[in-house]
Amino acid sequence: MSILVDEKTRVVIQGITGREGSARAALMKEYGTQVVAGVTPGRKGQTVEGIPVFDSVAEAWRTVGSLDVSVIFVPAPLVKNAAMEAMDAGVKLVVLVADRVPLWDAVDLVAFARSRVARFVGPNTLGVISAGKALLGMIGGKASYARDWFRPGTIGVISRSGGMASAMSYYTGLTGLG
Repeated sequence: MSILVDEKTRVVIQGITGREGSARAALMKEYGTQVVAGVTPGRKGQTVEGIPVFDSVAEAWRTVGSLDVSVIFVPAPLVKNAAMEAMDAGVKLVVLVADRVPLWDAVDLVAFARSRVARFVGPNTLGVISAGKALLGMIGGKASYARDWFRPGTIGVISRSGGMASAMSYYTGLTGLG
C-alpha cells in the first residue's frame, strides 16, 4: 500500500550536485525511484547519476514535465526558499532532509504549503519509503538495506526517529509482516 510515494511518482532532487544530494540520488535510483530531474542553481546542463540538472524547479518542470515530489538536500538556512520554490513550481510534496532548520522557517512553510495546497515531511527526516516501490531521502542508508528492512504489507510506520522507524520496520518484517 502506498500513501505518499509509489513507483510512478516523479521526483526532483534540489541540491543534487552536493555530496549528500548526489549520494542519495544514487540510493533513490538504485531502489527504483523515478528521479527525473535535479536542481542546483548555476549547474544547468550537468548530470548526476544520469539525471539532468537544471537551475530551477520551474525550469525542470518545463523541460521534463510535471514533478510530484521534491527531495531537498540543501543547508538548513536555504531550506525554506528551496521548499517555497518547489511549491511555487507546482510540486505538491516536499521532503526536507536537513536538520537545524530554523523553527520560524518551518512555521512559515506550514502556511505557505497550505496556500499552495501542498504538504511537506520534515525538516530533519530520513525520508519516506513505500516498500518495494519508491524511496525518498536517505532512509535505509543503502538500497539493499532498504529492501531487507522495509517489506511490502499492510502496516505503516511513522516515527519522529529514523532509527526507531527502521528498527520497527525491520522487526516487523522478521515476524513475516510488512
